Amino acid sequence: MNKVFRLITIASFLPMTLLAQNTPLVKTEGAMKDMGTSYDLKIWLDTLTDKSHLYGMGPYDKMRGEITIVDGKPFFASAFKEGKATVSQSWEIGSPFFVYSNVEEWEIFDLSGSVKSVQEIQDKVAAIAHSKGYNLNEAFAFKIKGQMDKVTCHIVTPRSPDVEGYRENVNSQKFTFNKVQGEIIGFYSESHQGIFTGSKSYIHVHFLKDDQTFMGHLDEITSSTESLKLYLPKRQSTVNTGMKVNDTDFSKGRLGHVQTIDLNDLVKFHGHLCDGLVVGHLALQEALNELYPDGITDRTNTRIISKPSPCLTDVAIYTTGGRYQFNTFYTTEEFEGLFVVQRIDTKEAVSVSMKKGVKPVEIDQLGSLAVKGELSSCHLDKLQSLEDDFAAELLSTKASDNFIVHKISNFNWEPVLKGDFIKTDVLNKDKAKCLE
Repeated sequence: MNKVFRLITIASFLPMTLLAQNTPLVKTEGAMKDMGTSYDLKIWLDTLTDKSHLYGMGPYDKMRGEITIVDGKPFFASAFKEGKATVSQSWEIGSPFFVYSNVEEWEIFDLSGSVKSVQEIQDKVAAIAHSKGYNLNEAFAFKIKGQMDKVTCHIVTPRSPDVEGYRENVNSQKFTFNKVQGEIIGFYSESHQGIFTGSKSYIHVHFLKDDQTFMGHLDEITSSTESLKLYLPKRQSTVNTGMKVNDTDFSKGRLGHVQTIDLNDLVKFHGHLCDGLVVGHLALQEALNELYPDGITDRTNTRIISKPSPCLTDVAIYTTGGRYQFNTFYTTEEFEGLFVVQRIDTKEAVSVSMKKGVKPVEIDQLGSLAVKGELSSCHLDKLQSLEDDFAAELLSTKASDNFIVHKISNFNWEPVLKGDFIKTDVLNKDKAKCLE
């Protein structure tokens, strides 16, 4: 089978796109509203690199059924014959739109009152999540387990005679179960209508029987909630993107003006949020924490060498206050790592580098082609998607897991002042939009 590799698109709705994600990332491929009548496949499940504790859902193939991934197990269901549903497992399947998230740990809550509709599931999930401090501006996965009095589900069926399982005038088949034990897998989002939820809904929900003999899209439910438990993703510790700096208090003033700067401030200075800005910000935090263990960076007492990347140089200048005209900043390729930083009063110096294997190789491969002007508009979007995923990953893990700081003995400050580096983040500014 010929497969077209589809890249991941980040689905997050944070103030600055990636800065406050505290639940496992929800990712999407394709969109419900864009399926049209051809139902072109936007993702092959076997291209998903991280299948551990994976949850996901979408239509199976060209509307041949439903897909639900439950804790890393890929179920797909079809209903080609009247009154008969079949459930199988395989990664060798595709979907025209898909939503998914890796959830390793869950927090468990009791549901209160009865459930008489899918709308009530949405309302209860939102109410409990909000009361427990979850951010409803972020998409998140959830599940509900227990015995249900009655559930009705559908499995979509092919819309074209050219697709196996087609039946004229039959777009789906419904199935009803009474007193059934099972699991509802769902995704909640107030910003994905038409992407993976309907135009009037904030959830997409599937049902899987405990014995795994049936799986389908949940349409109706009636149940006492005495035996039902709601599972919400355990929230991750948010990476601290703020840092304290010390400056003088006016143009001819005294040191002592302590303030906090963060990634949002850098975005405004640099012009956009990108993986390079996140890399630079988190790496430089690690280096400065080594030089200023009290957590306050003296910007009048710091100088820095940066690799010539537009992102890294902006991080270096803004964060440390270094400037070439005052002999506190310069840029060169002639050192290992991302930055070399020196504390002027003690002469202590450190370098900071990204650990090997942290950054996906394909980002640099596509980035090199973009610098040469050899990427199409749609491949530029693909590169941006990869970079966004990488930035999100960095912001959801400890910086010490991704960067390493080395002390430099007998460091010599030897400025290299030249202006012949290429500003790579504007090379494609006139490229047309991707129309695919």
